[in-house]
Amino acid sequence: MPPFLSADIVDIYYEDHGDSKSYPLVLIHPIGGNILIWHEEIPLLLKNGFRVIAYEIRGHHRTAIGPAKAYAMRDLVNDLSLLLEHLNIKKCTIIGHSIGGIIASMYASQSPDIVDAIVLINSSPKQFQEGDLEKHFNTRRIAIKEGIASLAEHGLKRFDESRVLFKNKKHSNFFREMFTKTSVDGFIAATLALYTIPKDVVQRLRSNETKILAIVGSEDDAFMRLLSETKEEMPEMELRILEGSDHWMIIEKPEEGLEMLVDFLKKMTLFNLRDI
Repeated sequence: MPPFLSADIVDIYYEDHGDSKSYPLVLIHPIGGNILIWHEEIPLLLKNGFRVIAYEIRGHHRTAIGPAKAYAMRDLVNDLSLLLEHLNIKKCTIIGHSIGGIIASMYASQSPDIVDAIVLINSSPKQFQEGDLEKHFNTRRIAIKEGIASLAEHGLKRFDESRVLFKNKKHSNFFREMFTKTSVDGFIAATLALYTIPKDVVQRLRSNETKILAIVGSEDDAFMRLLSETKEEMPEMELRILEGSDHWMIIEKPEEGLEMLVDFLKKMTLFNLRDI
């Protein structure tokens, strides 16, 4: 099967692992990430009998950004929709980290017949407050003036958010390898797309009774607050907090996050998943 899907004006890079007859999990990475970030998760999920589909969003590693060099969240959701249609996916669970979780939330809110559940890793279906996005004024400036490698170093040296990542050489080297595969234009476009999250995603998810697991690092202040607010609006959402980790918990503490993820998926498989 070809690794690229021509969707609208971009070619989307994707990987499709495992038995095509197995239940599909769709993995969506964060801003600055790509399929490499799932290197711990994909083998374990395959071992547990799932089909695993992972792809790269616009402007990240092997997926082009497109001639406009800009997009809204609805464009990223449409890319996901086209990919699932291309692969003839009728039912699935979507696992998204940060912007990946927002894409998952938006898609699930409009396609509850396809999505059994979503797993949000340091992500939320709620709109950001203006203050949450202010940090990207500086990150975009660094990316434009100094390049993506300098931005990666900036992320590692932000001691308040990346102290575990910064101290562990294996983790920090992996972060550099992964993050620097993002184009400057792709990073800028993705951070600007965060301003286009619709207001009604939580309401729509609640009305269609989408099952949700949210995993968040205790040191990720923005998503800790957003997910606490989401939990108040959606008490049925399962919220798990990974103590001592931040936004890049999937790199810092993969074993702990995987344990929470697999536990949820096993419960879904036993009790909640509909026939494929």
